[in-house]
Amino acid sequence: MAEKYQEILPEDLAVSKEVTEENRFGQGTSKLAWFWVIDGEKSQLNVEAGGLMEEFYRINWLKARTRRDRWKEEVSLVRHEMLWTGLWFEYHKKMWEQRALQLTAGKEAYANKQMGLWSDFASKARLMFHGKQMDGI
Repeated sequence: MAEKYQEILPEDLAVSKEVTEENRFGQGTSKLAWFWVIDGEKSQLNVEAGGLMEEFYRINWLKARTRRDRWKEEVSLVRHEMLWTGLWFEYHKKMWEQRALQLTAGKEAYANKQMGLWSDFASKARLMFHGKQMDGI
């Protein structure tokens, strides 16, 4: 019996980080305590017999796939937001260009200043997001 069973150590009894910290870094290196993987032909934990371990692995696989899908969606959203940010800056630049044409000299100077400001925002966004964002529409 001593060969099959080991002493249970405090780290064997720790709560799984899979449950308490669902999105933590390095989840692929988590290992189960030895007593969860004892296989026996009649054991409920036997993967081949469709026991609890099979269900455990399926659930963990589904959780991992869901995390991957969420990150894919997040990357897509961030790339779109980069594009939208640049377009937003360009929109404001053009809006101030149109206003500058309709204003008196003092207000035109302010409009030109705003136009330069939004133009700088747009050029910095293009520079920072180059190659990382979605293609323009």
